[in-house]
Amino acid sequence: NAHVITFGGSYGGMLAAWMRAKYPSLVDGAIAASAPVWMFPGQPETSSLGPAGPYIVLTLAYASADPSCPGRVAKSWDLIDEMGGTAEGRAKLKDLFNLCHPLTADTAYLLPQWLNGMYFDMAMVNYPYPTSFLAPLPAWPVAKFCAAANTTTDIVAGIAAAAQVYSNHTGTVPCLDLDADPAGDLGMTGWDYQSCTEMFLPISSDPKQDMYPAQSYILEDMVTYCEGKWGVKARPFHLKHYFGGMNGFDFSGYSKIFFSNGVPDPWAAGGTDMVIPEHLCLSDCPNVLIRDGAHHLDLRSSNPADPVSVLHARNMESEAIRRWTVQGRKKAREVKTEF
Repeated sequence: NAHVITFGGSYGGMLAAWMRAKYPSLVDGAIAASAPVWMFPGQPETSSLGPAGPYIVLTLAYASADPSCPGRVAKSWDLIDEMGGTAEGRAKLKDLFNLCHPLTADTAYLLPQWLNGMYFDMAMVNYPYPTSFLAPLPAWPVAKFCAAANTTTDIVAGIAAAAQVYSNHTGTVPCLDLDADPAGDLGMTGWDYQSCTEMFLPISSDPKQDMYPAQSYILEDMVTYCEGKWGVKARPFHLKHYFGGMNGFDFSGYSKIFFSNGVPDPWAAGGTDMVIPEHLCLSDCPNVLIRDGAHHLDLRSSNPADPVSVLHARNMESEAIRRWTVQGRKKAREVKTEF
């Protein structure tokens, strides 16, 4: 007689939605927070932002904190690459970023690679209160980063100082280890494997629209990487075939799935302009855009600093759960009466 509602944020949000879609007789409804279910190969183009969507959303998040911030970041890539091309420049980068190990001509790429991930992660966990989800961070870390980056006219020095917001907010980290996983023990190595076997995410960047250098996602190259790295047969279309739908991922045959996304969360780009139109759901798929919501903020514990927009989202989610459980009880009584 129990009624089941699945919950999840990020990958867990995708699983929550897919479980309701795959097993509607067992699951009465799903709360899928920050779940980019429309970000896989072989699906219709559902976001007007295109494959660069996550980086566009991310750039807007930094611009909201400081309009000049994305420009400084955009200019830093070439400057850091140029410094990484000489022994003198690499030594300066080591000092500016307080690196644990010297950079060499072969390892200089690790710094921009780390910065790439840092910008993304910091936008993702841009919560209104201090957290330690990916790293110990202050409240609104993106604003703190942009403020620190703007304290000097030396762009690279400013970026290096601001990077401390992410790498050493507590002041207890002796140096920045570029070889260490910035997400700690969250299992990013396992995620790399899973992204090859089922979670292909075709994300590109476009300097005309975002603060990143141009980078194209080439499916064939990713397949080659996966087979070389992990020795597995890559499955870029696994999710489309497994969960189906009228055209793959359109959810037009599904119901009772609540999608929530934070406006400044990069993963919010994995939707239909971040809001689901009626024709992409059979019935009762409420959705909400959380104006000040970072990655699945609505599923985090209540906090006095929570913005009004997330309180509104939680109220909507609570109402959906009540509605679905009432409907589930009614259906159970009808089935019992029939037998």
